[in-house]
Amino acid sequence: MTEFFTTVSQIIAHTPFWAWLILLFLIWRGLGSTVPREMGPARLLLMPLALLLLSAWSVFSAGISAAIAAGLAIGVLAGLAAGLVLEWRNPATNLGNGRIRVPGEWTTLVVILVVFLTRYSRSVADIMAPDLAASTPFLVAVGAFSAFSTVLLLTRTALRLRAMQTPMLSLAHGGPAS
Repeated sequence: MTEFFTTVSQIIAHTPFWAWLILLFLIWRGLGSTVPREMGPARLLLMPLALLLLSAWSVFSAGISAAIAAGLAIGVLAGLAAGLVLEWRNPATNLGNGRIRVPGEWTTLVVILVVFLTRYSRSVADIMAPDLAASTPFLVAVGAFSAFSTVLLLTRTALRLRAMQTPMLSLAHGGPAS
């Protein structure tokens, strides 16, 4: 058990300071999503696009292999389903003038942390356990977590952009608002 804590403390100590700053910023942004807020298209797109870039970097830095492709396929399907369900359960409200009201939720914070930890784990494995980093299960997991997180956020964002354009459509019930 002592070896485990020694390894963890070495990983933490060798993590660049800027990585901790990025993590703090991401947590701050994720906590902002826990309260209801009004958003325009630019603000709505910022975080999902940033996480798309981070996820793509994590996946493509490993190179595309059959394992990564399998993980991506699993993650895309699961992320699409989760994004549809989450937005159906707690939809955004069109306020007009190109703005929506987004309910507070914890999903965004969790997804942000999953993306960061996937990239962080990938970097640590590359350095400390290259055999693990090259293994099929690890590559499938990296692809799946990256795709799931990104597609979940992009699906919700697409539905929210759609809500901005269709004021008479209630996404929660699939038909006209009553």
